[in-house]
Amino acid sequence: MQSPIQRWTILSVIGLFFFMVIVDGSIVAIAIPAIARDLSITTGATTLIISSYLITICATLLLFGQLGDQFGRSRVFKWGTLVFLFGSFLAGLGGYLVVVLLGRLVQGIGASMTMANSYALVTDTFPPEQLGRAFGIEGIFISLGALAGPGLGGLILVQLPWNYIFWVNLPLGLLCLLAELVIFPKNKSQHSGRIDWLGALILALAASTLYVATTQVSYWWLMLLLTMGLSYVFWRIERRVTLPLLDFKIFRYHLFSQSLLVAFLSFIVSYFFTILAPLYLQLALKYSPGVTGVLLMVTPIVSLVASPLAGYLSDRYDQRLEMLIGMTILVGAQLTLALSTAQYEPTYFIFNSVLIAIGTAVFSTPNNVIVMQAVPNKMRGLAGATNSLVREFGLVLGTTLSTLIFYRLLSFFSHRSVSTALGVARHFCSRLSVALI
Repeated sequence: MQSPIQRWTILSVIGLFFFMVIVDGSIVAIAIPAIARDLSITTGATTLIISSYLITICATLLLFGQLGDQFGRSRVFKWGTLVFLFGSFLAGLGGYLVVVLLGRLVQGIGASMTMANSYALVTDTFPPEQLGRAFGIEGIFISLGALAGPGLGGLILVQLPWNYIFWVNLPLGLLCLLAELVIFPKNKSQHSGRIDWLGALILALAASTLYVATTQVSYWWLMLLLTMGLSYVFWRIERRVTLPLLDFKIFRYHLFSQSLLVAFLSFIVSYFFTILAPLYLQLALKYSPGVTGVLLMVTPIVSLVASPLAGYLSDRYDQRLEMLIGMTILVGAQLTLALSTAQYEPTYFIFNSVLIAIGTAVFSTPNNVIVMQAVPNKMRGLAGATNSLVREFGLVLGTTLSTLIFYRLLSFFSHRSVSTALGVARHFCSRLSVALI
C-alpha cells in the first residue's frame, strides 16, 4: 500500500487526465462553426468529430478493462496516455476531415485505455475506508470535464485557430505521463491468455450499428434491429466464455443497476445542452466565440464549489436522497430552458447554467460512490469499466439525438432539407436550440 501522499498524488494525476479525456468529448462543440467553414463541410458533418471519439471509447472500454486485469492496470493506463497524446497531435493537424477523424479515432482508443482502468486503479490504491472520498473527488474531475469543454474551447478560439483545441492536450498530457512513470505502482502481469476477442468484436459492431441507427433516417429501424441482434449474440457469448468482458451477474445488485440506469439517462440529457448551447449562443444570439466561451465557463466554475460540497454531504447524509435532489434541480433547469423565449439574455442563460452545475454535482457525486460501493470488492474493476461504458453510451446518444432532432426540426420549419446551421434564419436556430436544451 502506498503512502498517503503517494495515494493522493496518484488520484490527482488520474483525475487530471480523466478531466482532459472527458473535455475532449465536448470541446469540439464550440468549434463546430469554425471547423465547418475551414474544412468547407456542413455543421452536421462536424458532429462526426465528436461522435467518432465517443463511439470508439464505447466500443473498446470493456476490452481494455480486461487487458488491464491481464497485463497490469498501470501499464495499460500509461500506454493509453501515450496513444491519446499521439491522437491529439494528429487531430490537430487538420486540413481534411478524414485526418481529424483519424486523430479522433486514435484519441478514443487512448482515452478508452485510461478510462477502463481508472476506477480500478483508485480501488487498488486506497483502503476501503477512504474509497468513498476518493471516488467523490474523481467524480469532481468527471463533472468538470463534462461541463468545461465548450467553455475552454471558446477561450482558446479567441486567440488561436481551432486546431489548438486538440493540441492544448499535449503539455498537460506529457506532464501526466511523466508523473505516471514515476509514481504509479508497478503492477504484475496476470496474463492467462484468455482475452475475449470475439466478445470485443461483437460489442464494437453493436456500438457502431447503434450509432448509425441514431443518425440514419431511411433505415434506422433496420440498424436498430441489427444492434439488438448483435447485443443478443454478445449476451450469449459472455455467458459461455470463461473470462467474459462483461459478467452480467453484476446487474443482480439492484442498487448498482438502478444507479447506473439513472446516470445513463442523465448523461443523454446533459449532452443536449453541451452540443446545442454553443450553437444557440453563436448562431442565434450572435455572440463571438470569446463571449460564448466565457458564458459556457459559468457551469464549470460553479462546479468547483458545488462538487466538493456535494462530496462532503455524500459522506454524511443519505446518498440516494442527495441524488434525488440533484436530479430534481436538473429537471427544473431543463424546464426553464424549454420555457425560454431567448429574452433577458445572457442573464437567463447564466441562471440556468448555475442550476445545471449544482444539479449535476449534487446528483453525480453520490451516484458514482453508490455505483462503486454497491458491488463486492472483486467486481469493482468491472463496475468501474461498466460505469464508464454507460456514461460514454449516454454521451453518444445525447450527441446524436440532439443533432438529429435539431436538424430534422430545422428542416421542417425551413421547408427544405437542412444539414447545416450556418446561414439559417436566426429565429429558427433560436427557437429550436432553446427548446431542445
